[in-house]
Amino acid sequence: MKRTVFLVMVLVSALVISCNNGGNNSQQMPFGRSGGGMGPGNFDPQAMVDRQIEEMDENLDLSDDQEEKIREIMEENFENMAAMREEMQNSGAGFEGMREKMQEVRKEQDKKMKEVLSEQQWEQYQVMQEERRQRRGQGGFPPQN
Repeated sequence: MKRTVFLVMVLVSALVISCNNGGNNSQQMPFGRSGGGMGPGNFDPQAMVDRQIEEMDENLDLSDDQEEKIREIMEENFENMAAMREEMQNSGAGFEGMREKMQEVRKEQDKKMKEVLSEQQWEQYQVMQEERRQRRGQGGFPPQN
């Protein structure tokens, strides 16, 4: 009997230890210092920019100059978004206020993208953005001309 109780206690202890060490996602890694996937602690903005540039190049046939300018725009956008998220977390501000700020940042990004892309590329870019929103299950904003 004592042996059974001892074995049960050992198993429970091992289970508790493994749960605390193995699946703890409550502590996120610093922004951009991970292996590449999405999720808590796994957001790598550089990998995201690389994927988006690759997708844009496949669909829009970007020149090297366009690719470089778009990369700068996207990296700046990720930095701005990260700063806003951090500000919201630190200040306890509501999501709605942050959402409005993020929409402004996106509008500014679109304005810059429109300056870099040709008219035909811009139209295709808007289609790509709408498709991306649909895949994420979000509505979209009407295209801006």
